[in-house]
Amino acid sequence: MKYLNLIKKIQSVLSDDLLSPSWRKIVKSEDNHKTAGHCYAASEALYHILGGKEVGLTPQVGRSKLGTHWWLKDKNGNIIDVTADQFYYKNTFPPYKNGKGSGFLTKQPSKRAKIIIERICNYE
Repeated sequence: MKYLNLIKKIQSVLSDDLLSPSWRKIVKSEDNHKTAGHCYAASEALYHILGGKEVGLTPQVGRSKLGTHWWLKDKNGNIIDVTADQFYYKNTFPPYKNGKGSGFLTKQPSKRAKIIIERICNYE
């Protein structure tokens, strides 16, 4: 996969302090993969790192039995999903089939996405 090294870097800097309080509670109460609850901020960070709309990326959102999930699609229709492992860990699949193009809540990186980007810049 073209972005595998960058995806691994993002995954390595995800931590509980980046989760919303509701997700923090879910992650601690259930057996979840370390990427659970991080899909929005991780996808948003990757979107901005790679160049976003200017390079043909579109944020995608879909619902699954695990909740709402975010990922990116490139101009060729390829899926780029930083947190897909949380689904495979639960023996299920990400909701790509019912995904729809969407925008993020802000044009600039959100607070959580900025933290991920800063951590990537300091990644060793």
